[in-house]
Amino acid sequence: MQSALLSLHNGMFFVILVAGVVTLVCGIVLIIMRRQVESGAAAGTLRIFRILLTATAALRLLQDLVGVSLFVSGLKPGEGLHFVYGAIVLLAIPVAYVYSDQKQVRRDIIIMTIAVVAVLGAAFRAFATGS
Repeated sequence: MQSALLSLHNGMFFVILVAGVVTLVCGIVLIIMRRQVESGAAAGTLRIFRILLTATAALRLLQDLVGVSLFVSGLKPGEGLHFVYGAIVLLAIPVAYVYSDQKQVRRDIIIMTIAVVAVLGAAFRAFATGS
């Protein structure tokens, strides 16, 4: 059971990586499409970005739940910093969402895109400190 959870936990890194990169690209496209976002012409892209943010947040939550299951079952990461990076991955998007005011669309897109960069960076570091 432990090895299956560990394989899932390791494999989820790549899923989060792909979801994060796609979300990041979408956020960058929205930042570049400044006038279309301000006029409302990019509503479809903005909706996709929000869906991708939600999916990325849900995936990282699943990743952390699997990680907690591994920890409870007695398996520990190679370095203690793994927990710090896992917490950053878990909290970056929700904290950015709370920080954004949901009124200034462009500003919110920038904040959420920066949060995705934090998720990707922390995911890479968590992967590096996990074994």
